[in-house]
Amino acid sequence: MKRLDIRHLDIHVPHFGIPHLGTGVYVRIAIAIVLSIAIVVIAARLSRPTPALMLAPAYTLGTASRYPATLDVITVPHDQRPRSNMSKEPRMDASPPATSAPAGTSADLSATTTNGAPFNATPQSPPTFFPTAAIQGLPWPQSGGAAIGIPGPNVIMSHGQLGSVPIASLTKMMTAYVILQDHPLAPGQSGPTIRIDSTDVDITYNDELNDETMVPVARGELLTEKQALEGLLVHSACNLAYALARWDSGSVNVFVAKMNTTARELGLDSTRYAGPAGFSPASVSTPADLIKLATVAMSIPAFAEIVDHPTVDLPVAGTLYNYVSAIGQNGVIGIKSGFNYQSQGCVVLAATRYVDGRPVLLIAAVTGQGGMDPLGSAQADALGLIDSLPARLHRQRVISKGQTFMHAVLMAPWRSHGQARYDVMAGESISILEWPGASPAISVHFVKRSYACRTTRIDADTGTIMVRIGALTRSVPLVLRRTPHMPQCPSLLWRLIHA
Repeated sequence: MKRLDIRHLDIHVPHFGIPHLGTGVYVRIAIAIVLSIAIVVIAARLSRPTPALMLAPAYTLGTASRYPATLDVITVPHDQRPRSNMSKEPRMDASPPATSAPAGTSADLSATTTNGAPFNATPQSPPTFFPTAAIQGLPWPQSGGAAIGIPGPNVIMSHGQLGSVPIASLTKMMTAYVILQDHPLAPGQSGPTIRIDSTDVDITYNDELNDETMVPVARGELLTEKQALEGLLVHSACNLAYALARWDSGSVNVFVAKMNTTARELGLDSTRYAGPAGFSPASVSTPADLIKLATVAMSIPAFAEIVDHPTVDLPVAGTLYNYVSAIGQNGVIGIKSGFNYQSQGCVVLAATRYVDGRPVLLIAAVTGQGGMDPLGSAQADALGLIDSLPARLHRQRVISKGQTFMHAVLMAPWRSHGQARYDVMAGESISILEWPGASPAISVHFVKRSYACRTTRIDADTGTIMVRIGALTRSVPLVLRRTPHMPQCPSLLWRLIHA
């Protein structure tokens, strides 16, 4: 048997499609793969946004005044503006909204009446008032009740009988207020006409029998809304109070319900109305509530204009005189008086006085004054309070333009040192009207914004300084004293390492 000699066999091994390559080729392929991955990673890192610059507060210096300041820092992107929640405290709004002083001016916490006295001409809904302790040394009445208020900050000081008492014709302030809410009168307008009917004539006859204040009317007489309000407020005509109530609501009872609803909405918690004229002793209020109502009513230009008339002319009645003899004299611009045997003499007066050369509106309410001349006594007491209060008031500048409140730094994540500090200061001044016991609150709202590294301009306005006293809030801008120097953008190496 012969042996098989495998040395002469031709055996073919399949290569499965893999060519023979040299070692160098495989190395080059591996390097190409690694470089591709590296390029993708680097591109991904460099495509990310460059870290932003951040203007942030460093520390607070305070207000350099006797009033402390609180700091509130809000962070927003550079392309967004901070919302008005920069003032977390209640707007004084319900207060009036915070306003900024025009450039080059000083924001003053006062207000303006229709005749130029300082007063907030926008009523609050609901209004906010701040009772404070009665100032000792003012000529408060020896009997009855009294209060004096400063519209704008809406601070009220009360003294004496503070409970609800009959208010007689002071009720007609609410009657007029409700009418003007339902039928507003723009400056110069007289409003729709009201036709006097037989019911109005009968009411006038009964008012005369009951010794209520009235004005002569005739059936078919046409009165404009403004004329009817003039007879109501200037000459205290009870018959026109009923005519207006029926014209507005169809019935007196519905109108009186509306008066009481309005009182609740205005926060007159101690006030109740039994009729539109005030003849019933069940119509009651307090001096403080009367000032609240007068403050809101005087913010209506039509109301303020009417109560400032010493006389008024009506078609049938002719010329009628105001029962408040002080109106038109010595800065007195209204408002209303009232008298019956239950209420005795009561009055609400509004007058302009001056504090440190600036006009201020003051409103005084006096109730329950007797004697031989109840209305005269009530008016004299109210004038005494109005004349005496300005000596206890003064204006104080609490924020000065250029006053430094804090420092800020422009932080760049790629710079670990050399961050410059920038003064953050008030862009304008704020002055306030102060009274004994006043406690203004100052809040600093810093807006922490981010900027792209290639930004060429930093906003000078960095926030708001707000001052609150009573029901008033005023704000001025918080600005940088100088423009920050913009650092260079981060290097490519820093971005590769830290991106």
